[in-house]
Formats: sequence, structure tokens, C-alpha cells
Amino acid sequence: MNERRLKVEVPEAHYTLFSATRGALPEVIVVNDALLTFRHTEVFPWHLWVCLEATKLGDNGMPTHDESTLLFKVGDRIEDTVLGGRTELGAKNAVFVARSTWNERRELHFQVHDPDIADVALKRMIASHDGTREWEYRMTHDPNWSEAGRIFQLFPLSQGADA
Repeated sequence: MNERRLKVEVPEAHYTLFSATRGALPEVIVVNDALLTFRHTEVFPWHLWVCLEATKLGDNGMPTHDESTLLFKVGDRIEDTVLGGRTELGAKNAVFVARSTWNERRELHFQVHDPDIADVALKRMIASHDGTREWEYRMTHDPNWSEAGRIFQLFPLSQGADA
């Protein structure tokens, strides 16, 4: 059988912070801008969206400082789980795209190679969930990175229309 193997160098994450508005509400979003020039998007054809519910809120649906600290703690565990997944060959199974806080929630976005690896790990987390904050996830086949593309559209806004 003829197996195709491809060695892909995933760029080291580099982050840009945006203060934006979505649906007339403030949004704080951190984006992995290293993926803007990543050429092998076909290796990660699944979009993973994770949403954590914030309960202690300040103005405009944004979490209080203490709530934000708690959301980071839970979100970091989810990120570690998703990004810690490895393929059969030991390669990274996912890349981090963005983290957004707005409208009483924190959203995490990833692009994933093998959805089963991430799904099994997240279901295991849910089964052992400590109830700190409710969260859910959805994984969709997105070989064109359409979901990530919506997030990456923030960049021309920060650098001018001619960038």
C-alpha cells in the first residue's frame, strides 16, 4: 500500500490581542497570528469550538476579575488537553487559533487533525468534570478554515485597509 507522509512544521504560537465589538458588545480576543502564514492548513481540517459559561459578570456581559481568573483556569485545562493530543505518529493533533471573551462567555477555537483524538479527550474531561463552570464543544469539518478565517479578518482592521 502506498502511504503518503508529510512532515509539517507548525509555527510556534505568537499572539495578538484585540479589543473589538461583536453584536454591539465588547469582545477581548487573543489570536495566534503565527497561523496567518501557515501553508499546510489541510493537515488540520476540523474546527473545534469550546464555550465556557461565565456566571459572575460585570458591565456589558464581561466576567469580573475573579470570574476571568476562574475561566482561565478551566480554559487552560481544556487547552492543555486539546493541544496535548498526538497523532499515531506522535505529531501535534491540534493548533490553537483564538480565545475570545464576550457576551457572558469565553470561547476557545482550535483547528484539529484527527477529530476522534480531541473528542475522546474532551469527553473524558466532561465525565470527570468538577462542576466549576459549565462548558460545551462542537467540532465541524472545516477544511477551508472558514471559522478561523472569520477570526483572522481582525488583522486588516488593526493594520489598515491597505495592509
